[in-house]
Amino acid sequence: MRALRQALAVACVIVSVIVGGNAMAASGDLLNAIEYYYQKLDHYFVTADAHEISALDAGMFPGWQRTGFSFKVLDPITAVANVSPVCRFYGSPAAGLDSHFYSASPSECNLVKQRFPGVWLFESGNVFLVGLPDPANGHCQSGTAPIYRSWNGRTDSNHRYTTDPTVQQSMIARGYIAEGYGPPSMPVAMCSPGTAAAPPSCSLVTNDPAPFVGSSITLNALCDGNATTYTWTGCTSTGSSCIATSSITGPRTYTVVGANAVGPSAQASLNVFWSTLPPPPVCNVSVTTNSDRPVVGSLAMLSAACGGNPTSYQWVGCSSSSATCLVRGTTPGAQIYSVIPSNAGGAGTPASGTVNWQAAASPPPGLCSQYPSILYSALDWAQVEVHTSAYVDDPAFAWNGVWVIKFTVAPGAISGSSGRLTVFEFGSPATTRDSTLSSVPCDFRPTDPSGANGPLSRSNGTTTTNSFVIGPSMNGAPGLALGQTYYLNVRNVAIENGASSCSAALRRCDALVTLVP
Repeated sequence: MRALRQALAVACVIVSVIVGGNAMAASGDLLNAIEYYYQKLDHYFVTADAHEISALDAGMFPGWQRTGFSFKVLDPITAVANVSPVCRFYGSPAAGLDSHFYSASPSECNLVKQRFPGVWLFESGNVFLVGLPDPANGHCQSGTAPIYRSWNGRTDSNHRYTTDPTVQQSMIARGYIAEGYGPPSMPVAMCSPGTAAAPPSCSLVTNDPAPFVGSSITLNALCDGNATTYTWTGCTSTGSSCIATSSITGPRTYTVVGANAVGPSAQASLNVFWSTLPPPPVCNVSVTTNSDRPVVGSLAMLSAACGGNPTSYQWVGCSSSSATCLVRGTTPGAQIYSVIPSNAGGAGTPASGTVNWQAAASPPPGLCSQYPSILYSALDWAQVEVHTSAYVDDPAFAWNGVWVIKFTVAPGAISGSSGRLTVFEFGSPATTRDSTLSSVPCDFRPTDPSGANGPLSRSNGTTTTNSFVIGPSMNGAPGLALGQTYYLNVRNVAIENGASSCSAALRRCDALVTLVP
């Protein structure tokens, strides 16, 4: 087979393989080898592997799109006479490459291994099965079609494989070098089994089957049989993809017909439901610091808990594009930090949190002085959650420290309504925790239903829940007063023996708290 060329060797490798004259067996499990293109690299890639096809079509490798071209190959486990396994190599990025190379010639596969170790990395000796052409004239056996191979001739070596002679000629016109057996103008690299002249078969997919009115979606026609023209209804395009939008809500049907030299495919259709725009998101901001009165220079973590599925966040006073923003105080005094969330429905109302930065450290509040460290979070009276893992400064929620969560019951809360605070594991080994609900921070004394000489309630386990009601206590749940401030206190302790449940070697055991008022 004519040259395998790549970036590190300008060489010509000519390999001759004598193929028997028997016709390829007609039976076997045929697969579609699907072609993809990455515009940024100007690279082509072909695969018959179902997992790779699924991942590429799902967008797991951004930038790769189907070209609409494919050819038939045989499943590598198929027992068929007079076929050749196709080897696959990957060009190492360390050698300036990022591409795949295929060959059905055993001699060429071995030669690549010998000549380019560490450059072209051997991936498989049998990714699929094809026929080999006659080395003298490039003719394929009866019932098969030529597969043409062309090389871009660049240092970022990339090959294209196609059964369409028009495509091959267009690549040669672009400066690609044809490789294979037979006439130099159109040599043949492999032979596609089971390829009969037939119209394409198409299906229609989209990146978003339930878009919002006013947005745009991409419809992709997935056709085998090397479709060359496409006729769309519902959107305007002459290619294998079409951009659609709608100004009205409700279902809409899009169709496409692909055609090749033999004729048109059956019509492929897809129903898309266009939805009304959602309301803008609504957020609450919680503030987490290493003290109830953080010192200038220490870290504050602002966490936005939002309804309405925000797609972007714009912070004021600190820099972040996510729901969490980390900031260090620079001057003493109260500093307001705010976030504007947005979704397809527009920008929401700004939500804010205040940090009262101190010039010097203050004594720990309540009963907290007996603990080596405190992590302190302030929550709004709303359904919110906050976790400790994004607080990067040690000790954070230390193995032997306390996490104090402060909240104030809204004056307008409904008397008799119930709520709860739940502590969950978050990204750390399962840790037994002791959580109390109290009127002073760090209160782990024996419970006192009045709250005067101990916490109102206690819960222990790897997940803890402290329930409450607004107004008088009810059914064993403590009552919380309107406008009053309370604390959920959490420590990494097994209550049955008082031992630490978080290893000192871990230094911290992160958790998540949800407030459902």
